[in-house]
Amino acid sequence: MSTKNGVINPNETLCIPSWICVEYFHDVVFKDNPDMATIIGFTSTAATPPGENYTSIMLRLHFTLEMKDGSLKEKTYILKTMLENEKAFQTIYKLALFPKEMKMYSEYLPAFEKLYRAIGWNIKLAPRCLLSEKKGDLINLVFEDLQEKNFKNINRLKGCNMSHMRQILRKLAELHAASAVYEQQYGAYPEEFQYSFINQLQDEAYLKRKFDVRTNSYKKAMSQWDCNKAEEYIKKFPTFEQYRKCAMASMQPSPYSFNVLNHGDFWSSNIMFSYDANGDLHETLLLDFQVCKWGSPSEDLLFLLTISPESEIRFKEYDHFITIYHQRLLECLKALDYRKSLPTLRSLHQAMYDKRNTFYAFYACLNRLAVTFLPPDSNSSIQNFDRPDEVGEKLRMKAYTNPIFVDVIKNVFRFYHQRGLFSFEDF
Repeated sequence: MSTKNGVINPNETLCIPSWICVEYFHDVVFKDNPDMATIIGFTSTAATPPGENYTSIMLRLHFTLEMKDGSLKEKTYILKTMLENEKAFQTIYKLALFPKEMKMYSEYLPAFEKLYRAIGWNIKLAPRCLLSEKKGDLINLVFEDLQEKNFKNINRLKGCNMSHMRQILRKLAELHAASAVYEQQYGAYPEEFQYSFINQLQDEAYLKRKFDVRTNSYKKAMSQWDCNKAEEYIKKFPTFEQYRKCAMASMQPSPYSFNVLNHGDFWSSNIMFSYDANGDLHETLLLDFQVCKWGSPSEDLLFLLTISPESEIRFKEYDHFITIYHQRLLECLKALDYRKSLPTLRSLHQAMYDKRNTFYAFYACLNRLAVTFLPPDSNSSIQNFDRPDEVGEKLRMKAYTNPIFVDVIKNVFRFYHQRGLFSFEDF
């Protein structure tokens, strides 16, 4: 971490794209600060530490503004732009990550918030997006900097306590309810919102290589866990064909069940919180809408509950978490005049065990959960994690044998195996 002119850069190894310049952002800054006379200072730094972002470049843009009254004003914004690495670009392109996020911020999220304003509810789901545009082959998004409003992420290594989980689940229900009502009013979401981490366009040989690389390391690490069930878990670990069928099943939601536009990557690092003067939770906002997908709300719930609660409450409050979500979901659906059948608590629990939704629990275990407990590291990139060489193997084993991760994953595997979610012979 370095400091220049009082500006802290949390990742000095990040290469700032050469096209970043003050002229590109002038109109955005002026529109947001109409009393500005001119920009007299500009610096761009990384917005996150190493290893915190895998599919994009996140920058904090620091501006010194001279106002029309002669005073000076410091202002910051967040820029999210695409990786320029060719292999990463292909993955991002095939999954439509940035086009989906651009559509979420420019169209769907504003529409969802408008639905609530129409009934007199002041519900905000995400930070303001001040610019969303395509520049050549790149898509760029400029956001308000939530740090200016004292928003923070929780410590992902510790997890979310009960008060944070309650706020998260209520916010998720607000997002889901609005998305269902929007679909009721305007029809189905576009094709790219029918898939998330995997889709039919991806090369199967590439997916198998990626799966095999991670799985070999995962099984090797499992054999080192102090767990009397490790051998059983290794034996029941899915083959690639079972994994592929599991992923494809998630793209076939039942048209007779309650469905929503899921966030898709719903865990603590994509959620920020603000607090009042007493330190109590005040506001919760969601980030990173790159893998949103139409399907059962259990997809987001499985992902969240696998990864983000504190260890002490992850399973103790598991059913309670679903009840909290369901209560807020019904409140929002009724207020927004949802005219289809309301989802019951029973049906929501059943969806958590439906084989079409298992993928999100397993994907969280295979990929996201290990990364959650991996301390920030300049080598922690998606490219390095999937390398089939010694560098990749070292990083994967570091993640999969991390004692914090192992303590959590042993309980997660036991919980899901006992409930049949990880019975991959079903596929």
